[in-house]
Formats: sequence, structure tokens, C-alpha cells
Amino acid sequence: MRVVHISNTPVAGSPGNIVAALNRHTDIEARHVVFDASAYGARTFAVDIDWRTQRDEALAAIDAADVIHLHQHFSFDATFGADLPRRFGTRKLIRQYHSAPALWAKQDPDLLTRIVTDPLPQLVIAQGPERYYPLARVVPNLVPIHDARYLPAPEAEDGPPIVVYAPSGNRSAWKTRWETKGAPQTLALLRRLERRGLCRVQTIVNTPHDACLRLKQRAALAVDECVTGNYHLSGLESLSQGKATIGHLDARVQAQLRAMTGAVELPWVDVRLEEAEPVLRALLADKRLRDEIGLASRRWMETHYDERTLVEHYRRAYLDLFEAPETFGVSRFRTHAQAWRAVALHDHAWHARRRAGMPWWRHAADALKRFVKGTPVLP
Repeated sequence: MRVVHISNTPVAGSPGNIVAALNRHTDIEARHVVFDASAYGARTFAVDIDWRTQRDEALAAIDAADVIHLHQHFSFDATFGADLPRRFGTRKLIRQYHSAPALWAKQDPDLLTRIVTDPLPQLVIAQGPERYYPLARVVPNLVPIHDARYLPAPEAEDGPPIVVYAPSGNRSAWKTRWETKGAPQTLALLRRLERRGLCRVQTIVNTPHDACLRLKQRAALAVDECVTGNYHLSGLESLSQGKATIGHLDARVQAQLRAMTGAVELPWVDVRLEEAEPVLRALLADKRLRDEIGLASRRWMETHYDERTLVEHYRRAYLDLFEAPETFGVSRFRTHAQAWRAVALHDHAWHARRRAGMPWWRHAADALKRFVKGTPVLP
């Protein structure tokens, strides 16, 4: 079987990891076509086929494919062109989401509904966005844990321990529900510890992914993110590298990870941003503790998150497009209460944290903006 992945951007390297795993560990021949390989500027990822410079190769791969695997929501008219979907013919199509639908829908409820109820078979990563796609099959975000750049390496010893953090944006912890890693608040905490001589902060922004991985290998600790309740590819990378990895996973994310991997315990040092300082202090002061947690992190990835096993989720999805298409498009939420527990329950907790974390004048400004726009003022 031949599968072509198509994306507007590199999607933080996720499609590339999936394609590489399919080619290494299955009988599927996979390619990846990217419309804008430089979408993130200097933050580059390895690209298989660049649409802008390798169009003939891209079209040949699409023409030879049995399955077209689309990533995220994007407009063909504004990217690859309206004629490209006509080229798909009768090939099987499947779409995978990596972000919450509000990223594209903004304040448009009709567009949000169209995204969520897209009749194409859907996949969604087993992370925070999963809860917004009840019709999607949940799949893992793969990482190549046996690649040399993902293996453990000794931490740098010339100075205080290094804390690595890759915020991939500058949004406040409380500005948006999901598209943030809380960079201003997290960096304020890390810089405070740095000024007291407890660590060196290695902030990775606008850095090629290959260099990012090598920088992270020398770190003593890694911060994934402690704000939304989600985890990210960067956190999985740090766990694979045998680092004590700080993050906060809400109950929904934890349940999806356990269901995906069969694991009971999860390897993140799970702490919310509000309570992170004493945890960071303890880890920075105790190399033995860091080493033991890092060793357990790597062992967990080898046991529960090896791409050789997890890639089967994708292979099975492709086979089901032909053999069991009726298994797609069935809601995973059977009752109103299940949907509420998956989404609203955790949103209530986040809004409570937001009220505590934001200054009063910011709350007033946000409320005024909502009033002017005619949208409800959130509690």
C-alpha cells in the first residue's frame, strides 16, 4: 500500500515522524508533501517533498498513492490549488488533527461545526485536542526513540544545571485555552531561579529541529508545559532522551495516554505552573533524583512508546479504510455526561486557574472586549 501525507506546514515534524515510522516498520510505502516547508522561519524540520520546489515529484507520489492522509484543516484553494483534490480520484482519504478546532474556526461556530463533523474518516492525536473530535479515532504522536538524537546523553557539567524550554510561541498562559505553553509566566519562573544561581535556562526558539534535539540532550531538566493540561512532542522527545520532564497532564489526557499505551504510571513530573517552583528547586538541587527520574523516563518510552509498536495504529487505520469503513465516524461520546466530563469539566478548572493567575485589570480588559463584541463574558 502507498500512502501520501499532505500538510500545509511541517506540523512541528509530526507527519514526518509518522511517515518515517511507516517506512521503517511496516509494509506501507509512505511519502509526505509539504506546501510551506519554511512556515516556521528558522524553526525548520526535515521535509520529504517540498511542494514549491519538487512539484513534479509530489504529483507523481500522489498519482501513485492508494491513500491520501491530510493533516490539519487548511484550504486547498489558498495552498495547493483547487485542482489538486480532483486529482485524488477515488483514492481513500483520511484527515488527522493535531490542534483544537478553535485554532481555525476562531469565533465562527458554523466553521467549527464543519471541521468537527467533517465526513472524511478522522484521526486525532492522543493529546489535549482529542476531546474536541468525538468522531475521530485516537492515534499516538510518534517519536523515533532509537534515533541517536533521541537517546540519553550526559548532562553538561560546566556550571549550574541546564533547564531546557521550547515555548514555540510567546502567548501568555491565560490568553488562549490551548495554543500556548505559557511562555511569559514559565520564563519568569525559570529566570528567577537562574538569577539565584540555581540553573541556566536554555530557551529554544527559532532553532532548526536537529539543533534543538542536540541542545536538549545536554540539559539536566526539560520543561514541557504546565499550563493547559496537555503535553507536546517536545515533552516526548525529552522523555526519550532520559530527562526529568516537567509538565501538567489533566485527567482526560492521562486517560487517553493510558488507553493508548497500556501504562499505569506516566513519566512526566506532573505539576501545574502555580506549584512548579519548589519542584524545580528540589530537582535542581539533587542530581541523583534527576538521574533516577530520567532513567525511568527513558525506560517508560522504551516499554510503552516505541514507534515499532505504536505505528500499528496508523497501519490499522489505513486497512480499515478498505476493510471496515463503518468503524469511522462513530462518536466516542455515548452520553451528554461523557462529553461534559471530557471538555467542560477541565475548562472550568482552567478558568479558575486563569482568574487566580491574571491581574484584575487584565480581567476587566478582557470583559470589556467581549462586551464590545457582543460575546458572553466568561466567569
